[in-house]
Amino acid sequence: MIIPYNEIKEILKGSYIDDGEDILVKHSVYKGEREFAFVLIEKCMGLLSKEPVNDKLIVQYLQGLLSLTTPENKHYEVFLNTCVPETSLKGKALAGEKLSLIEIAVIRELMQSNMAEYTMKGEYQRCCYAAMLAFFQTAYCMLEKKLGVYIKHIDMIANLDDMLESIQLYETSEPTDVIIVDWHSNNKINSIYLLYKNQYSGLDNASVLDLVAADVIEEDYYYKDERFSIAPSILTKQYCAIIEHEINEIIQLLNFSNKPPKHLMWRKMKQYVKDNNIDLEATDFSLLEVLEDLYDLRNKGAHGDVITKDEYKIVSKYKNLGLFNGISIEKLRLKNGKISPTIDELKEYMGLD
Repeated sequence: MIIPYNEIKEILKGSYIDDGEDILVKHSVYKGEREFAFVLIEKCMGLLSKEPVNDKLIVQYLQGLLSLTTPENKHYEVFLNTCVPETSLKGKALAGEKLSLIEIAVIRELMQSNMAEYTMKGEYQRCCYAAMLAFFQTAYCMLEKKLGVYIKHIDMIANLDDMLESIQLYETSEPTDVIIVDWHSNNKINSIYLLYKNQYSGLDNASVLDLVAADVIEEDYYYKDERFSIAPSILTKQYCAIIEHEINEIIQLLNFSNKPPKHLMWRKMKQYVKDNNIDLEATDFSLLEVLEDLYDLRNKGAHGDVITKDEYKIVSKYKNLGLFNGISIEKLRLKNGKISPTIDELKEYMGLD
């Protein structure tokens, strides 16, 4: 089953209104558990359309949605007892439509994925709000469709503007313990960029784009096509250019008394790092070690010399050990740039303090 863009757009139309003070929603919390789930999702979609994003409220609504997937918690009844004083209104609400087992499974999987954006994020990583919005929109569309079949796989495809373009649902005759959930762009480079701009948020945007391009060449040509023997030279030149630019950025951020007035080429940059004991706090290897090991390869790549596969292993080793993540974290650290919500904020939002 495919839910195309036009149908998604029609389903989401009028689901919420941001009046500047609050998110006004289409459904009502007084019409049953199923309507209550709609309300929570509508609130979250609205909150994700505002700047800055109110993560505290989204976490609370996510916790509510996940509680609805455990019927024995009686979350909706607890909500009514807390927030609805009128007995008659409460009785009508409890008599309203409940979530089906199919809908419970869908909500559980999609909302667990959204909660993981918070629970799995590092102090120096951003939440992918575009993906979170797509997951809420998908849950909303699937509830509106009133599915009568179990789902084993949900594939969400975004366009180049990160907007949900289509939802592919794969059916199964029996309930499954886990629903496979995928979210990606219809363009491979854009898919990786969506991931990297959150994962490496300390890097300059141009560096992120260059890193995406290099990784795509590495994956699609170097590792998949033995005939593409020129790849090590191209990749080495690309990765070293990113490293050189970003380490120069770190040097400028440190603002030492002997700060160079302009960009340093690799040899002088390496010496400056050595003389000033500059390092990356988030890596298990030293920055000087990286710069020394890559020095000759950087020069070979810059001058068009052939770089062998064995030589390229030195580059890929540091990349795979988290060099670019370490550089990103170091830049954010120097800017005092912990990414909100921080780990401490999330603990507070989740009631873990």
